[in-house]
Parts: sequence; structure tokens; C-alpha cells
Amino acid sequence: MTEPKQQPEFNRARITGRLQQIRDRWMPDGSKALIAELVTRRPELGPVRAGVQDEQPLPLRAAGDIVSQMLALDGQLVTIEGCLRRRFYSREGQPCWGQMEIWVDRCQRIEQAAESHQTRD
Repeated sequence: MTEPKQQPEFNRARITGRLQQIRDRWMPDGSKALIAELVTRRPELGPVRAGVQDEQPLPLRAAGDIVSQMLALDGQLVTIEGCLRRRFYSREGQPCWGQMEIWVDRCQRIEQAAESHQTRD
């Protein structure tokens, strides 16, 4: 008998970079949330031009138990996992699309991620 095939996970992101610009916020329900950036290297898509930035900040959001862990990792190299979510808002009564954010549900220092990968091998 064969095992049922596991369904692929959709809308999952796993990215490595430097965690910075962490700001905590209080949600309307009284829980703590977090806004931050994950700075990653931009891919080289052709000849390097003068004045082109080689890093890009990706917007992050988090809520729940992960917030205190991420606050402690400010400025560190981390691997984050989460899902992509487009924020939207309204301006003058018209809906507008905001930015795409990564809603983080896992954050691990890179040294820890490398150690846990070695133990699984």
C-alpha cells in the first residue's frame, strides 16, 4: 500500500537576511504586533551600474509568540518563514493596494539554522 502524497504548501516564503528596523505595535485587541525589515542582497540581473543599491529591505509583520523572539534578534542574520500578504487601505473612499509583506511565523538565527540542518543529515 502506498502512502498518500502530501499536498504542497502554497504561499510559503523562506528568506535569509539581516533583521532591522524593528518596531512593536499594539493591536486593537491589546495584543503585541511587530513591523520590521529583512535586508537581503539584490540579485544581479546584468552588468553592475554605478549607484545601484545591492541590498533591498523586505517588509515583515508578525504577531503572537514570535514577536518577543524577533525583538531579541534585531540586527542579526536570520532565516524567516511565513506567508505573503498584500496589505490594502482606502484613500478618499477608494480602495488602494498597499505593499506586499511577509507575515512571519518562524524566525531563527542563521547559526541555529545551520546547526539544526546538520543534525538532520
